[in-house]
Amino acid sequence: MFKQLESDGTIKQARLSVMEAMKSHNGRKIVLKFNKKFQAIGDEAGILSGVLRLLGADYNKFSICEKDWRKISSKDKIYNECVKEMFHFDEDSRGIIKRIIIKSIGRSWEEMRSRLYHDYYNSKKMIEQNIEERPPGISADHWRWFLDYRNSEDTKVIYF
Repeated sequence: MFKQLESDGTIKQARLSVMEAMKSHNGRKIVLKFNKKFQAIGDEAGILSGVLRLLGADYNKFSICEKDWRKISSKDKIYNECVKEMFHFDEDSRGIIKRIIIKSIGRSWEEMRSRLYHDYYNSKKMIEQNIEERPPGISADHWRWFLDYRNSEDTKVIYF
């Protein structure tokens, strides 16, 4: 059970799964509390963690066609449109909570890209066959870019 801020300003106890939290909020927000180290605490922390994992793994929100998480320009937009719309919390004046949240989404983005590569790429197949057998929801052009990037000599030095 966790606290949920209703659109009328009242706080109620609620129980939601991560998937339910990702759906339409109708003005409701999950109330987050943080400790002195700016770590989310309570049952709400588990919901936050799950939501951030799902956001980072959403290649419609964060393209696989970037070499570096720091270069993705949509981070602030997704933070404001998704995280701030789902959760109610007091921002700290130095932006530490926001940085921690964005960093967590970035780790999930990196993990998703690694998982996609290892689950869908087969080095024994020709590149065109790998592109035909790409993950659902990823265009052939994006998958080709990603495979070219992951298979480049410079990238192999980073990942291996």
